[in-house]
Amino acid sequence: MRRVRYIGTALLSSMLAFQLAACGAASSAQTEEATPTPLPPAAEIERPTFVVKRGTIENPLDVNGRVSPVDLKALAFKRAGTVASVHADKGQQVKAGDVLAELKQDDEVDALREAEDGVTQAQRDLDSAKVQRDKQIAQAKLDLQDAQDALKRVLPGGADDPIRAAQKELEEAQKAADTQNTTGSEGKTEAEYNLVKASEALSDTQKQVSAAYWDVVWVDKYGTDPDNPFTETTDENGKIIRKPNKLTDEQKQAIKDKYTEAQRTLRDSERAVAQAERALEKARKEEIDGNGDATEKVAEAQNKLNDMISGSGNKELSSAQKAVKSAQLALEEAEAATLNTATKAVEDAKRALDKARKKVTDGQITAPQDGELISISIGEGDTVEADSFVIEIADTSRLEVGAELGAEQMRQLQEGQPAEITLLSRPDVVMPASIRQMPEPYGSGSSGNVESKDRRTLFEIADFKGLELKSGQNVKIRIVLESKENALWLPPDAVRSFEGRRFVVVRTDQGDRRQTVKVGIETQDQVEITEGVEEGDVIVGQ
Repeated sequence: MRRVRYIGTALLSSMLAFQLAACGAASSAQTEEATPTPLPPAAEIERPTFVVKRGTIENPLDVNGRVSPVDLKALAFKRAGTVASVHADKGQQVKAGDVLAELKQDDEVDALREAEDGVTQAQRDLDSAKVQRDKQIAQAKLDLQDAQDALKRVLPGGADDPIRAAQKELEEAQKAADTQNTTGSEGKTEAEYNLVKASEALSDTQKQVSAAYWDVVWVDKYGTDPDNPFTETTDENGKIIRKPNKLTDEQKQAIKDKYTEAQRTLRDSERAVAQAERALEKARKEEIDGNGDATEKVAEAQNKLNDMISGSGNKELSSAQKAVKSAQLALEEAEAATLNTATKAVEDAKRALDKARKKVTDGQITAPQDGELISISIGEGDTVEADSFVIEIADTSRLEVGAELGAEQMRQLQEGQPAEITLLSRPDVVMPASIRQMPEPYGSGSSGNVESKDRRTLFEIADFKGLELKSGQNVKIRIVLESKENALWLPPDAVRSFEGRRFVVVRTDQGDRRQTVKVGIETQDQVEITEGVEEGDVIVGQ
């Protein structure tokens, strides 16, 4: 500016001198030609200068966010329809399993009832088939017994005939088995009866203990007779006067003794039940073991007899043997007979029931968790699409921050990266945080499919710094993408570019010179210089 003022002053002086010469020497002007004054050189524009400094350089990403609950779930009907009822309001606390809304689904409910009836009928048919099969098995056993009896009658021999002796052994073994079966069953029945009686006695004793306990509680609290807590008298005017029926210390102790005795009786009853259970278990085992031994002896006698009568030539004996075998086969077939058709009918009916039940549940929105209803965007009579979110539920006691970031921003971030969060109303308080979750493919969160369309980047606050956050509040989020301490840096205006080369103009005592540089971190206010200049160098700006 001083140079410009100097040039202006010199120019003005030259012009004044030229005018004075023209006026004061007119005669000379007619005989002598004037010489024009040369123009001064163009003034140079003074450019700003910057000094290379050393310090911390950071490249932050500043974005806006919103406070929201951590455990937020969006809910939708699984099929389209018309809303029949909404059972909750926005802001209401609900429990997991509560039905929040339901579609009009009279046809679906009717189909569910029909499916339930179908399962019941199919189960009845299966039970009937089981009964029929049991009858066939019982008849086959009777036929086998008749065949075996016929075989016994035609066995050869006399009083000392080994076959007859074997036959007698078989009969005795069968009788022993029948006796054992009857004896074991009677013993088990008696043990079961004793257990029932002991259980009933225990139940009665428990009731007595409970009644005695509450009598003691009453006496300790009120000091009156539990059965007759008040006495009534009539004064001289005929007015009824009620007074507490106070007990003496002896009477109170008697009630407590009664409770102690009831507890003792309870313990005796419990021991009696345990003993009855052990006796029943023993009777069952004895029945099983005895029946097994008796059956084994019957089988041994039968095998012995079969070995003796296995010879040929006796047509009646052979016929009887064939009849026994035929009856045995019939019994085996009856026992092996399956209930595939009836069983499949039950399975089909159950699958139909599951399908009908799913249609009904698809027409309902049920709370998946305890929480508060954050939003409800439907009402009775509204038409809704399948999988269209209409209700939001969340646990509002746990809050976090969510931000909608662009793809280029998310590519620079990663889950777990530190961040800082400030409220718009309190920018002076910085809350430390970290990235909890990013959407796919940048992190482990949702891919934005129909199950969850949440594409936010979520931040977990490590320390709320005593601030009370509310869902829906707007906040500022700062994430440091790059940071370096003790770095050389210049303002962006000091660094120039030409054909892909970065350079600066360094001012020295010998004059300005260009210097190629290499840069590192670049921000809006700082450019890191990694090579080409030194701290304290003066740089001419653009």
